[in-house]
Amino acid sequence: MRYFKVLALCILFNFQLEAQSRKPIVFRMQEKRVTKQIHHYLRYDTLLKTSKAVMHLNYSNETGKPYLLLLHGMGVDAKTNWYKQIADLSRYYNLIMPDLIYFGQSSTNEANYSVEFQAEQIHEAIDLLKISSKLNVMGFSYGGLTAAMYNQLYDKDVLKLIIIDGPVKFYSTHMADSMALLASVGSMSNIIIPQTTHEFKAMEKAVISKRMHISNRFKKRIIAHYFMPTLSTRQLQIYYLTAHEETYTNYTYHLDETPTLLIWGAHDGVVSPAVGEALHKAYPKTTQLLIFPKAKHDVHFRETKKLNKTVVNFLNK
Repeated sequence: MRYFKVLALCILFNFQLEAQSRKPIVFRMQEKRVTKQIHHYLRYDTLLKTSKAVMHLNYSNETGKPYLLLLHGMGVDAKTNWYKQIADLSRYYNLIMPDLIYFGQSSTNEANYSVEFQAEQIHEAIDLLKISSKLNVMGFSYGGLTAAMYNQLYDKDVLKLIIIDGPVKFYSTHMADSMALLASVGSMSNIIIPQTTHEFKAMEKAVISKRMHISNRFKKRIIAHYFMPTLSTRQLQIYYLTAHEETYTNYTYHLDETPTLLIWGAHDGVVSPAVGEALHKAYPKTTQLLIFPKAKHDVHFRETKKLNKTVVNFLNK
């Protein structure tokens, strides 16, 4: 969670400088820094037009390296989600890092909020890159569900699968809202897309392993920059998942056939580790479960080095 601490301190330091700016300088500086880091390790930055979307991808294409597709969560774009994994994992793999549709620079004119749509357009984009070899696929949170869906639709193209804190198969609206109540808000959407400082505190409680020592004023700035611009889209995505819950619980995601690593934070307040445990129990021969005892819904930030090493070890077996 060093990222959030640095972000908070930068907001405090730069507040007077950016008070009149529509997009605070600290956010512009942070995005520039992360983008520069991504470009250092991933050579290509491109927009690809698929049949129903425009997909933004950063990727590398070095001879002799296997491919690893990284799918980010609902809160941020790809570069912000994965910036702590890029340096370590790019040593061993050609990384393919798309912004999911409705995130970052990826867009569509379709009103399609299904996870299937995400997976289909990603698959088309990879075909356009002329990558014909099989991929490893890793996803976090909503990206974990998207990774599982990619395996559901294109398992013949997948080598191994990694799901980090993903709401896959055994997640339910009842479970989500029960966990939201534990964080003192009415529904999980209040945590995923907080609109008030009270909801922001609930998000901290459910998601972040280490408390952010910042004032309500600065929390409002973070809400305005990171959450409010995409509020309606996120609400539509959450509504779609809720309305089609039975569909997503009935898929097998081919987890009975694909070697899969399940990674969870023990104190995850968004997607309970009980989901990972249920997946491992249902598919004991093909899945491995690793629970990080100090993490919440932030294991890729909280336990960066351990997680990166675990991923490499699993994929290289």
